[in-house]
Amino acid sequence: MNMTKMIGSFLVFLALVSSAAGVHSPNRAFDEFGDINCESEMARLDNFAIRLQNEPTFRGAIMFFAGNMAGGKLPKRGEAEARVERIRSYLIKRRGIPQANLVVLNGGFSTHFYVVLWDVPPGAGLPKPEDPSGLKEIQYRKGKLVPRDYRCGI
Repeated sequence: MNMTKMIGSFLVFLALVSSAAGVHSPNRAFDEFGDINCESEMARLDNFAIRLQNEPTFRGAIMFFAGNMAGGKLPKRGEAEARVERIRSYLIKRRGIPQANLVVLNGGFSTHFYVVLWDVPPGAGLPKPEDPSGLKEIQYRKGKLVPRDYRCGI
């Protein structure tokens, strides 16, 4: 086997090993979810916290998009922000992630509410939403927001 084929085979092997080990590009999201129940959300956040604890030099970015809730239900004004505060609080208070290692990013408006969790390696830039516009287009449900309704026991 000549040297070129051997080097090529070695590079393919390295690519396979790193993908099997879960190594990924700094531009890829760790997880994404929408309007899910508290237990499912906490399970996803637990996985994210483990990732950040295993990589203490990484920052965690929580990007959220305001929009309709499950079943097409209109959100209340401030609901997306209350849900993201719950996520941030859970990661800091329950999972011990340093507050300085978390960044919350408003991604703007989407047709539905969702959150994207990013693990950002040192030196990598923070993720940016593709189109952060549209916040003026969102329609809200009437009624006052009660923040305790969004705590999930946190």
